[in-house]
Amino acid sequence: MYRILLLVCFIICAIPTQAQTIEGNNDCTYSKEIVVPFNQTSNGANTTKHHLNQTVFYSYRDQFSYWYKIIVKENGTLKFKISPINDSDEYAVYVYQYNEKDFCNKVYYNKLKSVKPSFFTGNIKDDPYDLTEKTFSAKKDNIYYISVLNTSINNCGHNFYLINENDTLRVKALHLPCKRELVHLSVKDISIKTTQKQPDTNVTKVIPPILVRKDTIKKDSVLQEKPILVCKVSDVKKKTITNATIIIIDEASREEIVPNSEHSYTVEKGKKYKIKCTAFGYKNYEQSITITNQTNVAEILLEPLKAGENVVMKSIYFYPNTYALKKSSLGELEKLLQFLVNNPNIHVEIQGHTNGDHHIAKNKAYSTLGEEWNFEGSAKALSQKRAETIKKYLETNGITADRIMAKGYGGKQPIIKDPQTNEEGQLNIRVELVILKD
Repeated sequence: MYRILLLVCFIICAIPTQAQTIEGNNDCTYSKEIVVPFNQTSNGANTTKHHLNQTVFYSYRDQFSYWYKIIVKENGTLKFKISPINDSDEYAVYVYQYNEKDFCNKVYYNKLKSVKPSFFTGNIKDDPYDLTEKTFSAKKDNIYYISVLNTSINNCGHNFYLINENDTLRVKALHLPCKRELVHLSVKDISIKTTQKQPDTNVTKVIPPILVRKDTIKKDSVLQEKPILVCKVSDVKKKTITNATIIIIDEASREEIVPNSEHSYTVEKGKKYKIKCTAFGYKNYEQSITITNQTNVAEILLEPLKAGENVVMKSIYFYPNTYALKKSSLGELEKLLQFLVNNPNIHVEIQGHTNGDHHIAKNKAYSTLGEEWNFEGSAKALSQKRAETIKKYLETNGITADRIMAKGYGGKQPIIKDPQTNEEGQLNIRVELVILKD
């Protein structure tokens, strides 16, 4: 009898309750409540106006989404806007209207859909990533829910603005103690001569007096301009390449020259410089040039990759365990598109690679998003979906389907066979482009 009771107790304890399941998936149970107008309470009584500038902090249960519950006590027009605290962060926003007490339960089990674009005033597209200001007619005694979904748990936080007539309530919701990246420079953007620390953008800039070196002035006091090197980049068919990266190095001092403007550099007569140029889909280019004239033009001709050669697309990013592309991938996709437009005879294979072959489960926090967010299956199947996503982008932008093959290899072709760190594992997660026909 004792054993039976023990077994029953174990079974009951092992079954998660509905409340445990919902809380464990960061639902809307703990929504931040806001009453409109801002000087009323939830029961309609007048009170002191809400403090219009508030700061809140994400808790662990909010790591996937932060919820606002707006209780309306008077008919009117409401406007709201979401903005990331850090410009590199991305959020998706969903709005619901529902007055019953079982709202969170219905949303969690996907029995309640968010409002459609027609709900808002003006021409609003059905795009949850559109963070522009939205307006809607709020009706008395209605309850509106706004979900700010984290597309990455590394987001720093967001600002929520709710505008009612002449009052604006701002909530600063802090997710992680991130420091805003004011400037991001790669090595090629920094001159070796530069030793001064970059000034904080919040500090008023003091413009120093312009000093003219003696060696730049002729005896007749007329300013002598230094020579200019202009680089023009095209392929061997003379088609202009706009996304090339150029580095100019002083061969004597080995210092990198900072450009005046795109592909234009101030140089010195009689000196020898090395020109390095790279562009997506093309072989690396390098040559030396000696400055002899006041204006010097370097014609850079790039040769496309040949059949059998490949390139790793280093700036293609997907959200973890999904085949949803991050917006930061757009630049790399545009480079790939231009390469195929400039080379109409080239056929390619888009390869998807993962770090190992394992099963991937759905993330319930993304249950209200599209199918690309709700993948479940093997890592190899996910790599296939990712390759097909890029293929679809190219076809949508005019590249014929017969020129593109999409294939997922999963973890069968790792760069690091036995990764020991997260960084090594990330190297295996990639998209590669292989030239099939040139």
